[in-house]
Parts: sequence; structure tokens; C-alpha cells
Amino acid sequence: MKIGINILYLIPGKVGGTETYARELIPHLAKDNQLILYCGKETALTFTPSKNIEIVTLPIYSRNRSSRLLAEQTILPLLCKKNNIDVLFSLGYSSPFIHPCPAVVTIHDLNWYYHPEDFSISSRIMWQILTRLSAMTASHIITDSQSSAISIHQVFGTPVSKITPILHGTPATIKTIHSKPKNPYIFTVIANYPHKNLKTLLRAFDKISQSIHKLDLIICGLGKQPSSSDRIKYLGYVSRKQLASLYHNASIFVFPSAYEGFGYPVLEAMSYGAPVVSSRASSLQEVVGDGGILVDPYDIDSYVVAIIKLLDSPRERAKWVKLGKLRASELKWEDTAKSTLDKLRKANSL
Repeated sequence: MKIGINILYLIPGKVGGTETYARELIPHLAKDNQLILYCGKETALTFTPSKNIEIVTLPIYSRNRSSRLLAEQTILPLLCKKNNIDVLFSLGYSSPFIHPCPAVVTIHDLNWYYHPEDFSISSRIMWQILTRLSAMTASHIITDSQSSAISIHQVFGTPVSKITPILHGTPATIKTIHSKPKNPYIFTVIANYPHKNLKTLLRAFDKISQSIHKLDLIICGLGKQPSSSDRIKYLGYVSRKQLASLYHNASIFVFPSAYEGFGYPVLEAMSYGAPVVSSRASSLQEVVGDGGILVDPYDIDSYVVAIIKLLDSPRERAKWVKLGKLRASELKWEDTAKSTLDKLRKANSL
């Protein structure tokens, strides 16, 4: 099967989990299929062509949103026709509304709908139009979780039969060396959006630190921030190697997000051996499964109880490390690719 892969949305290092999704999934899709990757200028050089992967660079930079969206609706369909694509697979929320072949789109979540405070008015309008029309015109929709599938059905009125939730695999790990930190620490990876709910974690940490004095909170992903305490450390963006080490050496990983399409950080933490305390909001209950302690996203006391329990009991901590590693091992990219290809083949046969 000749599959067109629309990754025009991908700006290296700037689009978070949707970049992980593309880079982990594409090699598995290419094993028994011919892929043509359609991407912007800044992305093309970050992929390597191979026997089954051809790269086509469109004359735009993906960071220029208006140019990217225009190219997606005009140039991309023409290229699909020219390249005799069997099915077009768009990995980042939107796809051409008119296409010369069956089209499948991944709509990861509806963040703009449930958390409008994260977006400008123009961005909300843009995402509403793009995702709604993409959902209407695509042959099929893939999404990251059952939670997101229900949202797409309820918000857009899309038939349930047209939406398939497919859990992602656990991101690949790299080798790390265990080193004892100066103080034990709680670790989180969090973006700078209100729905990521950092305030709840900060309030929980404030309560915990009143009785546990040698404990730090390390926060990655926000960029450098002023801190009210020398025990709260904002590291900003770190290298993949540094991130792996921070996961591996953490006493506990806490993820307080109030909304996620998927939630890679909880799986990364599990795979590196950090016990996880996570919000149960949206997709996180599905992703975490039995591999971590789930709490209400805004219940400060629930975080405090769970964290202290793990800090006070080595046996309890070991239990959740083991369960977390088991959960991380259950989610495989091979399975994600197999389920995805099944939907692509069905779309191609329509």
C-alpha cells in the first residue's frame, strides 16, 4: 500500500507529543508499505529516506501557519494525485478537505474546546474550523484514547463508527546512570498552559514540605521561572539525556494535568522506574491503567496523601515501580501501527 503521510504540522522540537507520535509510528508503518512523507522545509532534513520512505518537501516552512494550512489544502492534494497515493494519513489534527484518495486523520484531542483559556480567539476559531471540517471530510478518524473518541462524537456529532481510539506505544528509552541526588525530589514535566494544573502540585508540595524538609520539586518544560523557594527548581527545557536521568533518579513523578489527549510523560516516568501519581482526568486513566496512583486533578489532599505514602514506604514505592514498568511494557508501537494500518487498509478499500 502506498501511504501519503501528512506531517506538515511538524515543527521539530515545538509540537510536543504529536512529534513523538510521528517519529515513533512512521518507522513501524514503513515496514511493509511504501510511505511518502509530505513535510515542510525545516522538517525534511530530520527524517532519513530509505527503501520504503520517500520524503517530499513542500515549498513552505511549517512554522508559518498560514502558509502551511494553505499548502495543506492546495498543494498536498495535487501531490497525492501525482504520486498515486492509495490513502492519505494526516497525523496532526487537520487534513485536506478535498482529496483525490481516501483520507484518514488523527485528531488527538479537542483542547481548544475544553480549555479555550489556552488559545487566542483567532486560534480557537481556526482550530474549530480545521478539526470540524477535517472530521467531516475524512474517511476515518483516529484518536488517542476512548476519552477523546467520546469528545469528538459529542462535540462534532461524528458517528461513533467513524472514530477509532488507538493507544500509543511507550516512547523509546535511552540508557541512564543512577546517581543519588543531593535531596530526594518530586519530578514533573509540564507545559506552560493553565490546564496543566501546576498550581495544584505547588500547593500540595507546600503542604508536604512543612513536614518533610529535605525534599525538592523539579519542574521541566516551562522555561526558566522565578521560584518562591530554593526547594522548587525550574529547569526549563533539557536534553533527552538529561530528561532520562531526571526521570530515573526521581523519588516520585507527579502529573497533575486536567486534560490530555494522551499523556506521554506518565509512560516515560514508568519506563525509567519512577513511581507515578497522576491526575485521572480525560485520557490519563486509560494510559496509566493499573500502573500508577490516580487522583482527582484538583484534589490537593489526595496528592499529599499519595506522595507521602510513597515517600514513607519503600515497599509501597517498589510496588508502584514494578506496576509502572509492567504498564509501560504493555503499550507497544507495533500494536499502535498494526491497529492504524488496519484502519488505513479499510479506508483504501472503500
